[in-house]
Formats: sequence, structure tokens, C-alpha cells
Amino acid sequence: MPTSEHWQIPHIVDVLQRERPRTVLDVGAGWGKYGLLAREYADAERVDALDVIRPRYPVYDQVHIGDALDLDRVLPAEPARYDLALLIDVIEHLEKADGWRLLEALTRRARRVLVATPWGFRRQEIAGLPYETHRSGWYPWEFGRRYRAHLTRVFPGHYSRRLGLPRLWQILVLLGARD
Repeated sequence: MPTSEHWQIPHIVDVLQRERPRTVLDVGAGWGKYGLLAREYADAERVDALDVIRPRYPVYDQVHIGDALDLDRVLPAEPARYDLALLIDVIEHLEKADGWRLLEALTRRARRVLVATPWGFRRQEIAGLPYETHRSGWYPWEFGRRYRAHLTRVFPGHYSRRLGLPRLWQILVLLGARD
């Protein structure tokens, strides 16, 4: 099971502490680390997961197995809303139109949606894991055209050992529906 880069964790924890969501939906939960961090740093009362496979660590109240593009079919009608949905290193695995469709569904289910994704398109294919293929690239200004951006951060990831220049920039954006 592939994983997110560790250098974005403090940025996500900052948002969790700032927002203090009582209910969280972790879409593409993977190992389960963000569910655990939501419990520890936001003191969330309910943390649910949605993924195509069961998260590695059992930190969730409910785990919904299925494709995020079928969100409304996979999730039960209740609870109707979450305070925060986490979409950490997920949206780049979707075609652009599907990514927008998922964000639309999530903003109906959650008051706010936290998206973390690479800056632009970053090629990735892992044999035997079709859900890990990168299919789209995203830029910070795109999100504000369709949603209210409560917070936008762009930060560097790994550093090139030879050049000492930042590369692999990451976007973090906290979205809500337009009022």
C-alpha cells in the first residue's frame, strides 16, 4: 500500500487543530494515519473512512469500502454531513472531471473539504495498483474558481541533494461550498 509523503503531515495537523472538526470523513484513508491524527489533534468524536480497501490500522468508527466516485451510493444517507472531509493525496488519481465531481459530492456531505495534492501533474504508475496511477494535475488557483477557499498553502517537499532547490511542491487547500 503506497503512502503519502511525511513532510505534509504538520500542515494537515495545523488545519485539524484550527478547524477542530467533531466529525471527519477520510476519503482514501490508506494506512489510517490521518484518522488517528484527527482523533489526537482535533479531538474528533467520529472519524469514518472511505477507501477501495480496508485501512491498515483500525482507527475509524465506520469504514466504507468502495470507489470514492460512487460516494453517494457507498456512504449511508446518515450522517448527512461531516464537519470535515479529508482528501489527502487522492484527487490526482482521478481524471479532472471526476475530481471536480468528487469535490461537488464532498461539499454536499461536509462543511469543509481539505485537499492535499501535488502541484501540477506528477507522473506515477504502480504495476498492479490502478488506483495509484496519477491521472490529473492541480493548481491552487483552480479551486477558488468553484469553491470558497478558506485556506490555501503551497509548500516545498523533498529537496534535491545536488542543487539544494525545492522540488515536488504540494498544495493544501481548505474548501467550502460557495455561499
